[in-house]
Amino acid sequence: MLATDISTGMIAEAEKKIRGLYGAAGSASARVLPFEMLTALRGETFDGACSNFGGLNCTERLEDVARDLAAVLRPGGTFIATVMPPFCLWETAAYLARFRWKQAFRRLAPGGRVADLHGGHVRTFYFTPGAFRRAFSRDFTHVRTLGLAIFMPPPNFRRFGALTGVMGGVDDVVAGIPLIRAIGDHYTIVLRRKD
Repeated sequence: MLATDISTGMIAEAEKKIRGLYGAAGSASARVLPFEMLTALRGETFDGACSNFGGLNCTERLEDVARDLAAVLRPGGTFIATVMPPFCLWETAAYLARFRWKQAFRRLAPGGRVADLHGGHVRTFYFTPGAFRRAFSRDFTHVRTLGLAIFMPPPNFRRFGALTGVMGGVDDVVAGIPLIRAIGDHYTIVLRRKD
């Protein structure tokens, strides 16, 4: 198993966790490697890959990532990504309720949006499930897409007590419906490497 990240701090944390789980001679490793440089892994083969917390929202060049990932993923291997869509029901409603019109539709900005992450600035791009699927379609087949935090509020909005659980149950029922799955805070898309 290999964990990658662009941040040396995140890799240091991952290495600590790996040592805690597997010891010094474990079967897992971590290295600083942005997904735009997956070509550095050529010659290695992986059974699957995962990108979580919207990491792929930090590139506009999904087709390049798809091509490079396909080169190191075995045929039939699974790729799971959690991605932020261009519209989030909760986020938009919260900004509109405070009359912050520009912020309410910030994810729709052409050319991406600069996000402030703890003092660092990262250009962020938002992809519909269809656009993400098309970017990977040359080498991957679509298996499933599920919306996350559609009616259940995302963690930064959770002030609803028991109602949050009810809303989570509604999400479980509607998470796979095409138009609805695209309005949550994130969606998870499962793709399979073509033979």
